[in-house]
Amino acid sequence: MPRPGHDLDADAQPDPASDGDADTGAPEPGRGDRPALLAATPDANAVFARLRTIAVLVGALTLFVLLVTAELLVRL
Repeated sequence: MPRPGHDLDADAQPDPASDGDADTGAPEPGRGDRPALLAATPDANAVFARLRTIAVLVGALTLFVLLVTAELLVRL
């Protein structure tokens, strides 16, 4: 028995008979009324998680560069 709210078409494999052309923006089966591009857009939580990860990496790199710069200035 599927879980409530679980989309049965989400696990389906792509149709091998399709020619692989670009999508026309028509709704895909199992996606409701959302066009394909909108359906492929990640939700806000996923974007926030990636932006937070990038911000942490930028902060760590900035700290590293500042420490190396301070070390070089002390050696002068």
